[in-house]
Amino acid sequence: MKEADFEDFLKNLDKNGELSAHLPQRIVWLSGSPGSGKGTHTRTLIDFFGLHEEPLIASSLLKTPEMLEKINQGLLLDDETVITAVFEALKNPLYQGGVLVDGFPRTDGQAYAIEWFYKKLSADGRQPQFVSVVLLTSEAVSLERQLGRGRRAQAHNERVKQTGKGELKEVRATDLDPNVARKRYEVFMKETYAAVKKLDGKIPFVSVNADGTLEAVKAELSAKLRQLNLKP
Repeated sequence: MKEADFEDFLKNLDKNGELSAHLPQRIVWLSGSPGSGKGTHTRTLIDFFGLHEEPLIASSLLKTPEMLEKINQGLLLDDETVITAVFEALKNPLYQGGVLVDGFPRTDGQAYAIEWFYKKLSADGRQPQFVSVVLLTSEAVSLERQLGRGRRAQAHNERVKQTGKGELKEVRATDLDPNVARKRYEVFMKETYAAVKKLDGKIPFVSVNADGTLEAVKAELSAKLRQLNLKP
């Protein structure tokens, strides 16, 4: 889509300012390479910023029959569909005190939408606190963690089947095949991270090396968040 057409799409999405008027003032946009520990560090971010207890997971919004049909056909959902789903969901009164959005943006267009609404809220005197947080790993660590997660899930499920106790865990196909896991990492770095980096300098931006231990990553993340000097 041409930039002018995309601008028209966003203006129409926020017709008469009805959408932006209901967006939370504080939103943390979380991205991370496969195996970076997004789920683990979500709690740190929620506690630090005083956000709604549950994150808004972008992928969970993309499950209408029409969307699933496209996904099952191997087609990518267009930016307009994804952006509309995410920003309409953000109008939920539950999130008015602030929310973490997991897995958005993934494309240049989605990153531009964040920047566009940030400017819109600023122009309206809302003083938005949008923060982009990205957790990064090396390829070797990403593969080790993805495949390790798969092995642990399989072992757990085998114990459940043998004992009849416990619940089965989801085993992701990407956690079983080294080639698929590597491809997933490459796609993140080439497409998602390239898009997320466009927010650096546009809104507060934090990038953390997530190769280390849980404690080390949490300490670095907390230190960088404090450096933002955002008001409570």
